[in-house]
Amino acid sequence: MAAVMKPKRMPPLTERLAQALRAGDTEAFAAESPAAACLFPLLNAFGWRGFDRSLLEALPHFADSFDLVDLRNLLVTLGYESQAQPVKAARLSDQLLPCLLEKRDGRLYVLLKPVDGGVRAFDAQKRVERDLPNEELSGTAFVMTDTHPTHGVGSAEATEQDWSKRLLLRFRRLTGQLLVMTLFINLVALAVPIFVMLVYDKVVASKSLESLPYMVAGIGIALLADFGFRYLRAKLMGAIAGRMDYLIGVESFSHLIHMAPVYTERATVAAQLGRLRQFDSVRDFFTGSTGSIVLELPFSLLAVLVVALIAGPLAIIPLSAMLVYFLLEQLMLPVVSRNTQQAGAASNDKQRMLLQTLEGRTEIKSIGGEGVWLERFREVSGESATASYRSAMANAVASNLGQTVMTLTAIATVWWGTYAVMAGDLSVGGLIATMALTWRVLSPLQGAYQSGVRVRQIRSALKQINLLMKIGTERMGSKAGLLAGPVQGAIKLDRVSFRYGPEQDPALLGVSLSVEPGEMLAVAGTTGSGKSTLLKLIAGMYRPQAGSLTMDGVDIRQLNATQLRRSVSYVPQKVALFHGTVAQNLRLNNPLATDADLESAAEEAGVLEEIRALPEGFGTRVGDNRTDRFPPGFMSGIALARALLRDAPLLLLDEPGASIDEQSDRLLMSRLEGLRGRRTVVMVTHRPSHIRLASKAVYLEQGSVRYFGEPQKVLDILLENLR
Repeated sequence: MAAVMKPKRMPPLTERLAQALRAGDTEAFAAESPAAACLFPLLNAFGWRGFDRSLLEALPHFADSFDLVDLRNLLVTLGYESQAQPVKAARLSDQLLPCLLEKRDGRLYVLLKPVDGGVRAFDAQKRVERDLPNEELSGTAFVMTDTHPTHGVGSAEATEQDWSKRLLLRFRRLTGQLLVMTLFINLVALAVPIFVMLVYDKVVASKSLESLPYMVAGIGIALLADFGFRYLRAKLMGAIAGRMDYLIGVESFSHLIHMAPVYTERATVAAQLGRLRQFDSVRDFFTGSTGSIVLELPFSLLAVLVVALIAGPLAIIPLSAMLVYFLLEQLMLPVVSRNTQQAGAASNDKQRMLLQTLEGRTEIKSIGGEGVWLERFREVSGESATASYRSAMANAVASNLGQTVMTLTAIATVWWGTYAVMAGDLSVGGLIATMALTWRVLSPLQGAYQSGVRVRQIRSALKQINLLMKIGTERMGSKAGLLAGPVQGAIKLDRVSFRYGPEQDPALLGVSLSVEPGEMLAVAGTTGSGKSTLLKLIAGMYRPQAGSLTMDGVDIRQLNATQLRRSVSYVPQKVALFHGTVAQNLRLNNPLATDADLESAAEEAGVLEEIRALPEGFGTRVGDNRTDRFPPGFMSGIALARALLRDAPLLLLDEPGASIDEQSDRLLMSRLEGLRGRRTVVMVTHRPSHIRLASKAVYLEQGSVRYFGEPQKVLDILLENLR
């Protein structure tokens, strides 16, 4: 009976787009969606030529659609921001072309250049150019802004002002609109107590109902207006929160990923995640009640002014409440903030231990350490519970004090107002209106008082963002360093020294060696002798702090960091596969690689047949802890295939023989033998079989070179240390 063939899964739309780009097939790319069809007419209008890896890297990951939002996000990544501008049957200014046009029926056009009576446009649906008359120019135009740095513009201007201030200034127009809406909301809100006062003083007192329907109609209109303004304000604040959350998330992540590894790899994953989670408080400011409270607070004085007009000296009471709230905030906020920080630190410690448990649960079980580990977790949980209790008590005391101030203010208003009514200085309706207005004043005051800790957290988060953005990155824009010619692979270290911190011993001290193009260097030494550090220095992940490290005679500190990395293929000791397919993991090293390139690299690395044996071959999804089932030899081969996929003249291998069996080691040796003379190979290893393959070898001891030269001499040193 013939075996039933399993239907091959169709790749996601964005993967089909990537395949079209690698093949240079713009027609296949444009055929996937109207938004995709708009990309190349726009890029061509901006002077974009050829297929760049940045275009492939900008595509969404594992997406089954590509719409206008995806197109705009892709263009932002490429350096072209867009701003929506409504168009109503009018000719756009020539300075705004080229731009995108979305008509009311959803059809997309790329407006290219003006012509008599209209605009030359690319019809994304039909994928043809045609003249679009002025009367058809209606819908939403997305005007493009080129954000690439221009000649003479460096990064100094951008760092003169805090990043958070520059971010907030981008929303100054929308913030102004929020303030105007809040002003109208407060003006409309004043209508309710005035309505109550008029009903009591004019309708009830005179027992005349003729004017009541008109007054009710008026207050009804006011309440509808209040609802409308509040809805619009909430909608605008949600839009600001979403946009700000996106900008902070993307910009901070972009900055973090472009920072030198020395700034990030020494911090724990839990600590870095905790730092990034702080940024969520900025978004929560707009989506929660805190943002509305801050907007309402300045307009509390408007309600106090109306109280003064109605009840005269009774306005002293809400003004006094403002002063008391201010004093309470100065007294209680430091206590609440301190307890909140301690509770947060204790919670982070608990989360950190949970992460460690999940990552090392196998080791804990293998050594029978469940009892000790459980006791540690009990201690951490107890500290977290105690800190949370203290924080809750501090918040409860502060909240109760604030509530007491509100109650006393209300009692004082009734007490004084009663005397004013009895004296004939205030009507009953005026007293009720004064009470309502006083509550109007107290509500944002109480909210601001209770939100003091959250406001401090937001200020702390913005400070953290500013500090993060001030750390230098390897991506230097117009000051990106020298662009060298084709790299040959000659490496020379001259008295290179490096340490990870000012209080730590040097990881490398006065290291000198050289490797010619096509040679293979084996790096051996004791644990902690600086072998991996040496490899990362050559890869450009670290910069020498003393001495010089040159590639083809050029100091790597002068080279463009991106070009340097693309001249090197680096295989770390611990192989990581990310969420995606095998092909996508391999293409991380070279997005322009075709399917034939993938097969060639996999065959050279000796894992082609194993990949083909997977359920969907190169399309098999990995990552998300799915790599645990793969043997170490296969993982090593995947890492080598990924490195070979880039035509880099320099190949760096960190313990390629670790955790593999004898058969896999023989296969690895044959792969390395095939690279001899074709690429410069620097390999950290402790295996004698690998050292014998090398042209040269170096033995490191406590960060210094004990011997550099013949591989056999390094083997003799290794054997001597084993005795």
